[in-house]
Amino acid sequence: MSLSNIFTNFKNSAVDEKSQQWFKFLEKNNFDFNLIEKIEMSGEFPVVFDKAGNKFSIDFIHNKQSYAKKKASIKTELISKAMGGGKHGLQILDLSSGLGIDAVFLTQLGYAVTALERNPLIYLALNEALTQKPSLNLKFIFSDALTYLKNQEIKADVIYFDPMFPEKTKSALPRQEMVFFKNLVGNDNDAVDVLDFALSIKGVKRVVVKRPLRAPAIRKPMSSISGKLIRFDLYSGGK
Repeated sequence: MSLSNIFTNFKNSAVDEKSQQWFKFLEKNNFDFNLIEKIEMSGEFPVVFDKAGNKFSIDFIHNKQSYAKKKASIKTELISKAMGGGKHGLQILDLSSGLGIDAVFLTQLGYAVTALERNPLIYLALNEALTQKPSLNLKFIFSDALTYLKNQEIKADVIYFDPMFPEKTKSALPRQEMVFFKNLVGNDNDAVDVLDFALSIKGVKRVVVKRPLRAPAIRKPMSSISGKLIRFDLYSGGK
């Protein structure tokens, strides 16, 4: 697969340079180009198309429905209550960025978030969105969760995990786009191993797993906090 077959709408040298950088990164990290039709780089944010015509982009600025949620406070928002409402500390390690929606929201509530993403294309799109909103206390790292947990010094107060499972159907994306997104990222078949390792890490005060409301827990939690569609399973950290 060549660069010109994937990246379209070159308008200037800066766009062409970024396309080359993306292509080299994707090649280096064994991205399956057969999953996509093209990537348009000429707009404010890259837009990725699959072969069925579905598209998606990650846009922290204009997608206000996903990334500018109305929020109460660090003490009252459901996801923040799952994190401990700040009492366990403000450093969050998000093991599965996805679209970055929860990571962005947590920073808006006052947390500092380091978020992992294992898919090279999604990682590039997240980082590109972040360059447009550098005020967020957020950093994306290209890595799968288990590799990172095993090889890096973890300084987080709380570890957050939102694994992708086949039964997970609710999303910020329309249905067809969600199929496209799930085809890119795949399922978290190592979720049990990831959770078990996260629970063993010293210094982490709490581990939080996000699940569909009626989905089974990965491991029996010490408690849970539930909303209308989702719940957060809570586990004591390695201490």
